[in-house]
Amino acid sequence: MNSKKEVLVASVLAISLALGLGTISYGLFPETPPAAKLDVFSEKDGVRSSSFLPADLVFLEAQLSYRNASIAGTPVTFEVRTPNGTEFPLQPTTATTDSFGTANVTFRIPWPSDFSLGIWQISAASEVYGQTLNAATNFECELMPLVVDVFTQKDGNGQNTPGGYFALNETVVLYVEVHDGLNQTVPNQLISFAVKDPNGTGLAYEARETNPSGIANMTIRIPPVNSFLGTFEVYARTVYNDKHNYIVLLDTLTFIVRQD
Repeated sequence: MNSKKEVLVASVLAISLALGLGTISYGLFPETPPAAKLDVFSEKDGVRSSSFLPADLVFLEAQLSYRNASIAGTPVTFEVRTPNGTEFPLQPTTATTDSFGTANVTFRIPWPSDFSLGIWQISAASEVYGQTLNAATNFECELMPLVVDVFTQKDGNGQNTPGGYFALNETVVLYVEVHDGLNQTVPNQLISFAVKDPNGTGLAYEARETNPSGIANMTIRIPPVNSFLGTFEVYARTVYNDKHNYIVLLDTLTFIVRQD
């Protein structure tokens, strides 16, 4: 680029940014502006993420810019490679940047599949005034840990989380969910409940099956006697069949009974 062209490009860019235009349209300049930039990100549920589950919808976004100005109207080509190195068939593979300089494509991670788990490689490429720009990122697809979670109507969601405060003669509803590797609840799963009162004696033992929504529950009533003031312990146990491997899942919860 000769000195006159450099002055022209610099002047136009300065005026555009000073006026707050913020977007450079493709074809405005005959040659590539220096320091043009291409970035690519993976997003899940509207938030940038590098961790996904099988069957998740992956949103790929590329951003094309020059300094603080977006470059609009420019094709970006995406390529996705699975953890075993094969090319994943995107439809479409190319998208055009909008007025914010972003282009995006989406795809769903297949499941079940023998290549879904592991590191996925993402690349994006674009040509701006004869210059090829490239960007790359990756994300991991992995299963969640199998868990059983017991909680009350007041609190306790999450492993070994306290279940809140109750009063004598109050009803406590205990709920249990089993979450599989896709973080989905499991229906028709047999759950064993055990409740110990503050005196260390067993107050209730029951076995219940999770309903179609994946939730099992039981109800106890705190006796209206002062000896039951204090900390109760609740235990939930289930045996999960993971492809013919039987896994014992446990969770513990405490709740406190106190004077009103």
